[in-house]
Amino acid sequence: MRPKFILLTILSLLFSSCYRNGEPPDVDFKYITGIDVLSHKVHNVKIDNFQRTIELLFERGEDLSRVELKLTLGNGVDMVAPQTATATYDLTDVAEIRLKKDNDVVTFKIHVRFTSPSLDIPASHWEKKGGFGPLPDYISIYSYKKDISGKLTRAFIAVAEVGKGKGRFKVLGEKSGVATLTQFYTKNASPSVIINGGYFWNGTSLNLLIKNGVTVSTSEPIVNRDYNGQPIPYYPTQGAFGMEGDGSFSAQWVYHVSGTLYAYPQPSPNVAGEKPQPRPSSTFPAGAKVWTPTEAIGAGPLLIKNGEYKNLWENELFDVTSGVGPTYNHPRTAVGYHPNGYVVFFVCEGRNKTPNTPGMTLKNVADILLGLGCTEAINLDGGGSSCMLVNGVETIIPSDANGQRTVTSALAIY
Repeated sequence: MRPKFILLTILSLLFSSCYRNGEPPDVDFKYITGIDVLSHKVHNVKIDNFQRTIELLFERGEDLSRVELKLTLGNGVDMVAPQTATATYDLTDVAEIRLKKDNDVVTFKIHVRFTSPSLDIPASHWEKKGGFGPLPDYISIYSYKKDISGKLTRAFIAVAEVGKGKGRFKVLGEKSGVATLTQFYTKNASPSVIINGGYFWNGTSLNLLIKNGVTVSTSEPIVNRDYNGQPIPYYPTQGAFGMEGDGSFSAQWVYHVSGTLYAYPQPSPNVAGEKPQPRPSSTFPAGAKVWTPTEAIGAGPLLIKNGEYKNLWENELFDVTSGVGPTYNHPRTAVGYHPNGYVVFFVCEGRNKTPNTPGMTLKNVADILLGLGCTEAINLDGGGSSCMLVNGVETIIPSDANGQRTVTSALAIY
């Protein structure tokens, strides 16, 4: 007997032993022939009967904890778990469906995907930039190419799609201790993009810091301003930017009250030189709600909320005395959110590090972020702290004489 014939005979015996009753399996058999999503708008349904998977494409930000599905089954197929073809599923994690045909029980896994609408970056204002090394396909870097009110500008944005299978937004830093942004980059697994974070004094953070759901620095600002010729404490509700449990982002005016973080629909109406408002509480300012972001950073002022320009720096007490200089040209750093699922990091150079480039006002920054379609945004620490690294490479020239300033916190996209 020739070797080739022997090999073919052995292979034939091996394959036939895998078949039930000597018959090959029906690889084209459809256990599930259709799925209707009864409770939510779905963009696409993909059933793979061979791989035993179901893929559902939803709008980003949907609550998928109770999604009602109606299955259409193939001939001779029965439900095992759940027991009925129409049932409600928790799709916040991978869900499973078990089916039975004859004596075979098979398991289908349900995978959720989200639409990824593009973010329209106007080419008349922005130029896409390379030269920073390889980046994930969900991150793009742009430089601003317009002057503002006759002043030269040097500004960059990092636009990152965040969510399942895309970028990860992280807050970096502790209550105390400082490092340059390059040191943050090196010590924190080299994020693709990193910017400086909130305010600090003498090596201690002055603002909210929440990392992985744990509060490492509370938001309880107290600032002294003159009232009737005497220094008096004020208790401003200041801006914060955070990632919610569903992966969306929001900008809030916040204050910690007895260990609980509250967000307010409007800031406490403090104005320097006028009678101080009461210390914030669960009832003041009106409309307080408990806020529990998984990642958050405080700074301010809040620039954009629900798609509307705010910049209420006077109420947040980011006046001339604060050093923020809201109406003056300075280097600036900000973070914004676009409802299509994008986080936007912004930084601009100033103080003429590049000749004739003075920087921007807070309104300039807010207008740029609004022009990009951001619906939430806050100002971060600026001046000598302003810095953005892409793959560890500086985008602007920091304005401190010695280069990068040491800071207490940072924001990163991985």
